[in-house]
Amino acid sequence: MTFPPDGAGSGGESGSGTGSEQASQAAQVPVPPTPYAPGPPAVAVQLGFQGAPAQSSWAPPPGWQVSVPNRSRQASRRGVLAFILAIVIAFGAGGAVGLSAAPAGGSTGGSLAGSSLPPQFAVYEQAWQILQQNYVDPKALDPTTLTYGSISGLMSAVGDTDHTRFLSPQDLANENSSLSGSVVGIGAEMDIVNGAPVIEVVIPGSPAEKAGLLSGDTVLDVDGVSTAGQAIDTVVARIRGDAGTTVKLSIQRAGTTSPIEVSIVRAKVDVPSVTWALVPGTKVADIRIEQFANNTTDDLVTTIAAARKAGATSLILDLRGNPGGYVDEAVGVASQFIKGGDVYRSEDRSGTIQEIAVKPGGTATDLPMDVLVDNNTASSAEIVSGAIQDAKRGELIGEKTFGTGTVLSQFNLSDGSALLVGTIEWLTRDGRQIWKVGIQPDVTLASTPAGTIVTPTDLAKLTAAKLATSGDAQLLKGVALLTGGS
Repeated sequence: MTFPPDGAGSGGESGSGTGSEQASQAAQVPVPPTPYAPGPPAVAVQLGFQGAPAQSSWAPPPGWQVSVPNRSRQASRRGVLAFILAIVIAFGAGGAVGLSAAPAGGSTGGSLAGSSLPPQFAVYEQAWQILQQNYVDPKALDPTTLTYGSISGLMSAVGDTDHTRFLSPQDLANENSSLSGSVVGIGAEMDIVNGAPVIEVVIPGSPAEKAGLLSGDTVLDVDGVSTAGQAIDTVVARIRGDAGTTVKLSIQRAGTTSPIEVSIVRAKVDVPSVTWALVPGTKVADIRIEQFANNTTDDLVTTIAAARKAGATSLILDLRGNPGGYVDEAVGVASQFIKGGDVYRSEDRSGTIQEIAVKPGGTATDLPMDVLVDNNTASSAEIVSGAIQDAKRGELIGEKTFGTGTVLSQFNLSDGSALLVGTIEWLTRDGRQIWKVGIQPDVTLASTPAGTIVTPTDLAKLTAAKLATSGDAQLLKGVALLTGGS
């Protein structure tokens, strides 16, 4: 996948440079020379067993190279991210995603042909041969499937769970699609609530909206197969599919006793990265950012102008469930609210720290604001949350964020798959660690049991009275703080 040059994703603004130096140092990746196709979940690779041959006889193919893209990414943990778009963005949660500027070169120019593998790698070759010669079901020994699983295990073994990871060609295409703002599926965002997959947000104009799906609906089964005990990415994978195909869902809705059966024809869905509405009965603008995709900063600037024209005198920035995105878009967004100083700091593997400054000319530095966050606020959304909190520009309301904390550089492999590798750790502007820790909100408030999130699209249909009974306690708290309530 090729990304635009520095700044192209933020309306001509230059990127922060995060991850550039690491992206140019692409690691050589030892994988067997096989034709590739998407594979199954990760398989752990055990290294260091005794009794292995001292050297591996497994030689990489001549000219094997790892390429480097034009932008690196700060991805959310797409595989585990509780928030996942049923529209096909199972980016493996956050993963993805937040991207920053990286070098313009297309290849490292390196090859495994002249490199030496560690002695421990011989153990892997032994395991491969034993499996090939002894496993009871030879038809299950597809080399592509085993290779993809092995690479996934290799990436997982470093402990940067579901952030540093392997993407098959299809996974990579899905991520690219999600950040372009156009995806294929039903158009609903989902989360696991009390052990069950629940629809949190329905995209306006999507097949899900046309079929009558609502926020808070629980998905009981997909095409007749129960979702009980299934991970969110598994459920999403079953719901998504090619445009024009049909998926049948069994839905349990609050207040009803019998499940509702719904057939939805999948389609291309344009997902706006920024939406807004005035909170009924107030002059508070509710601005929601779904992810930090191309042109999010420009869309936000336009949104703020529209909100001011409509009479808004304060705002709520809703980053709940936001899995991240391009890092330079996060810098652009944070800069709309903060007058000066840094947005965040980056630290590379050598310990070198770089301060990423606020871009001048912010359009909402004077508006009182609060920020809504939850356990699925990740990656670039955490950069923005941390910057606003450290700058004391507004209170964070909700639950502790996910704690992604590393910028990913993408290394393209020869078959169209890719590695996303954490090459830089980011800290808040005050130097607080976020990786595996998360950001603690100023006002801790759990999400509602029904998983209800009232979006700007929902607000346009609500009266003040109906909003008060909506169940979105976090949004109601933000409104209260900005309007003098408690």
